[in-house]
Amino acid sequence: MKRGTAWFLIGLCCWCMAPAAFSVTVAPILQSKSGMVTAAHPLAAKAGAEILEQGGNAVDAAIAVSLALGVVEPYASGLGGEGYMVAVMADGREVAIDFRSTAPAMATYANLEKAGKLSEIRYTPKGFCVAGVPAGIGKALELASLPLGDLAAPAIRLAEEGFEVNQTFSSVNMDRWEILSENAPAFLNEEMPWAVGETFRNPALGKTLRIIAENGVDAFYNGELADSLEHFMQENGGWARKSDLQAYRALVKKPIKGSYRGYEISVPGSPVGGPRVLATLNILEHFNMALLSWDDPLAIHLMQEAMILTSLDQRRWLGDPETNSYIPEKGYVSKDYARQRMMMIDLGKASNPETWHGERVGDPGPYENGASYVDVMLEAERKTVIEGEIQDPPPSTTHFSVVDKAGNAVAWTQTISSFFGTGNMVDGYFLNNELGNFKSQPVEDSPINMEPGRRPRTTIAPLVVRKDGQVRWVIGSPGGGRIGSTIIEILVNVIDFDMSLENAVRAPKFSGYDAYREIQLEDDFPQATIDFLLALGHEVKRYEHPDLFFGGPNVIAVDDDGMLTGVGSIRRLGGAAAPDNQGNKD
Repeated sequence: MKRGTAWFLIGLCCWCMAPAAFSVTVAPILQSKSGMVTAAHPLAAKAGAEILEQGGNAVDAAIAVSLALGVVEPYASGLGGEGYMVAVMADGREVAIDFRSTAPAMATYANLEKAGKLSEIRYTPKGFCVAGVPAGIGKALELASLPLGDLAAPAIRLAEEGFEVNQTFSSVNMDRWEILSENAPAFLNEEMPWAVGETFRNPALGKTLRIIAENGVDAFYNGELADSLEHFMQENGGWARKSDLQAYRALVKKPIKGSYRGYEISVPGSPVGGPRVLATLNILEHFNMALLSWDDPLAIHLMQEAMILTSLDQRRWLGDPETNSYIPEKGYVSKDYARQRMMMIDLGKASNPETWHGERVGDPGPYENGASYVDVMLEAERKTVIEGEIQDPPPSTTHFSVVDKAGNAVAWTQTISSFFGTGNMVDGYFLNNELGNFKSQPVEDSPINMEPGRRPRTTIAPLVVRKDGQVRWVIGSPGGGRIGSTIIEILVNVIDFDMSLENAVRAPKFSGYDAYREIQLEDDFPQATIDFLLALGHEVKRYEHPDLFFGGPNVIAVDDDGMLTGVGSIRRLGGAAAPDNQGNKD
C-alpha cells in the first residue's frame, strides 16, 4: 500500500471521538449551513467548531484553532511561531494581520561570522526569530466577540488531558527524532518517538496557555513567559532577549487585491507568498486554460513555466516592506507586467534551468505606477540581477480556514519554519528557526539580507476568493516551496476545470518553483502526460499520491444557498468540523 494512502485510511478509522459538551460534528469532508472549520488536525477543527457553537464568530473560532494546533501539531506551529491571517468580514471589512517573526537585535552578520554558518545554527537557539503568534492573536481579538479565556479553553483541555497520537504526529516525531533527542528530550516518550495510539499530554504548555488566558498575550512579551524565554536564551547561547520581545508588534494591514477571470482574490502582501499567487494567475489569464484539463501536459507546462517566472521575481524583489525602502509589489502583481512576462513562455519547449537566475529574472519596477507593457518594453531592455544561493523552504507549516453562519471568513497560516523549528522547547512550545530564511551572507540590494527587526520572506499565502462580492472559497496550505503551486493548481482546478473543491484538493499536485530544476509531481498523472512533459524538455521527479510533500490544504467552499463544504487535508489527516449535524458527507 502506498504511504500516503495508508495515512489517509488510518485517519478514516480515527473519526469516532469521545462525546463533548458541545454539539459538534467532525469528518474528513463535511457540509453545514451553521459554520465550518477545516484544519490539519480534526481536534483543532473541533475546537473551532465548539467556539462557533458557543456563539463566537469566525475570528473567535480561528483563535481557538490557532491555539489548539500548537498543542496537537506542535511540530508545525505554536506560540513560538509566526504567520499571517486574512479576514473578510460580512460587514465589508477586510483585515490582514502580519504576525511574521522578526530577527532579534543580535542577529547581525558580524555575530554570525563568529557563530558559524547560518545552516549550522539553524537547529540551535540562535536560529530563533521573535515569535509573532501571540501578538497576532492579540490583534485578532479586536475582531472577536468572546474573551481569550474561552477561546483558549479547548487548547488547555487538550494539553492537560491529552489526546491520541495519529500517524502524522508519530511520523514527524520519527523523522525529527535525532534533533528532538538532542534539543528537547523531555518532549519524547521515554526517549522514544510517540507511537500511533499513545496518549500525548503537554502539561507545561497547558500551564503556559493558562498564563496567557488569564493575563493576555502581553504575558508572552513582557511577563513571566518573556523572562523564562530570555533565561533559556542566555543559558543556551541564543540571541533573542526580552527587549526583542518587548519591541515586537503584529501589524494590521489591508489585504492586497487581485482578480482571475472575474473572481476577486484577497491575499496577504509581502513578505509572504500572496503576491506570487496573484502574479501567476495574471499570467495564466492570457491562456484559455478551460480548453485543457488538469492532466493535460500543456496545462502543466504553462503553469510550471508561469510559476517559475513568478518565483524568480519573488526571490529577487520581494521582502519585508517595513525594513526595505524598495519593494515593487504593485508592479509585480500588475496585469501589464504579466503581459510582458507571459511572452517568456515557449509553448513548445521547457525553459533551461541554467538560464533561470540570469536572463529570466524580470523587473516589475517600471510597472509600479501603472505603466503599459508596450511603453516599458519599447523604452528599455530589462536588466537582471542574480541574487545568490537558493533556499528551499521545508515542508512544514499549517493552515486552517473558517467561515461562520453570518458569512465572516478567515484564512490563517502559521508556522515555526522547519518541523519542530529549532528543536528547542521552552515552557511547552517549540521555538521557530525562521532565521534560516535570511541570506547566509549579505548580497547587495537583497530584500532578505539578515537585519535586526526584519521579517524573513516565506511562501505562505492564505486567501479568500469572492464572486460578485460573496465569499466563494477560503483556501491555504502548508508545504514550503510547494505552497504557491498547490494553491494555484486548486484555483485553476475550480475556476478553469470546473472541479468541485473536494476534487480540486484530491487531484494530484506538481511543483512549480525555481528551487527545483525538475517538475516534481504525484504519480497519478497519466503516463502519456509525463512522457509528453519529457518530450518538451522537462525533467520529472515522481512522488506517491497523496504525499505530504505537497502540503495539506484545508479549505472551505460556499455555495449560492449558503451551504458550506469543508475539506480537510488528505495528505495530513486533517478534518472539517461544524457546530451541528447538518449533512455529514461520507
